[in-house]
Amino acid sequence: MYKLIAIDVDGTLLNSNGEVTKNTKIALNKAINQGIEIVLASRKNYRVN
Repeated sequence: MYKLIAIDVDGTLLNSNGEVTKNTKIALNKAINQGIEIVLASRKNYRVN
């Protein structure tokens, strides 16, 4: 079984100050220590010409 957490960056991972809180860091480290992959996700579109 593959374990993965996909996290949106703005408004989910980062708080209103654009920072990752201490509690979020603790939670992510717990997940990583359990072998869960963390993937950053975003809805922002980038045009490639």
